[in-house]
Amino acid sequence: MMPKKSKVFVPFLIFSMLTISAVKADTLENVKEKGFLTCGVMSNLEPFGFIDSQGNLVGYDIDFCNAVAKHMNLKPELKQISLDARIPELTQGHVDLLAAVLGYSITRAEQIDFTDQYFVSNQKIAVQNDSDFNKLNDMNGKRISTIKGSSSVVYMKQAIPDVIPVSYEDAPSAFMAMVQKKVDGFALSESMMRRFITRLGPKATVRIIDQPFTQEVWGLGVKKGEKPMLDAVNVALNEMESSGEAQQIFDKWMGPTTSYKMSRDFKVKSIK
Repeated sequence: MMPKKSKVFVPFLIFSMLTISAVKADTLENVKEKGFLTCGVMSNLEPFGFIDSQGNLVGYDIDFCNAVAKHMNLKPELKQISLDARIPELTQGHVDLLAAVLGYSITRAEQIDFTDQYFVSNQKIAVQNDSDFNKLNDMNGKRISTIKGSSSVVYMKQAIPDVIPVSYEDAPSAFMAMVQKKVDGFALSESMMRRFITRLGPKATVRIIDQPFTQEVWGLGVKKGEKPMLDAVNVALNEMESSGEAQQIFDKWMGPTTSYKMSRDFKVKSIK
């Protein structure tokens, strides 16, 4: 025979669990209800997210956020965030999706879920033209500037164990530290690196070491365990690949007619 106290406690426990479940609606339900998709994006990393000369927030990641929202029949809402705040902004529910130069790593995958890849980045090191640095091993024991919170630090240390990372708040500061010879090199994705060098003009005194220290796969970020949301975003990404929209966004920002003159050697596919 069950004690009277237990008879009261069990129904209360069941009621509490049901109440919690009802309150915790998943992200997909929430975005459908409010009618818009809030994307966490960068605003200081050209060509992925930056403020143009007219004061508009534009870039590769911005276009992907807008396109994914369109394919989900939602309106896009952009929220500018910092590199360090990307994952906290998502896990705390301040944004629904991260479109913020988010490279896949096992550590990050323990905190959030990654969609299929939408960009593949060759991570390289830029150095002064007059330096003797020509391959990665030459950078052992050297000071390399990086962006605070960037995954470049982890991958660079794996490839060059004795390298000395020096973190800066943003990419322009890290790049100028190398230009001004405060550090020996600067680590970043090749696409963004080329943009910085182009801005120096024809008299640029900077070059890129050909050998990448890693090839980083980027995905959009979704809150951990939100499978309906993850599936919906992946459907949108694959529709964009099939229609050619993903290729068009790449060509717009980094293709042969841009200053980057890059070719797209990847497609939207699952991250392995």
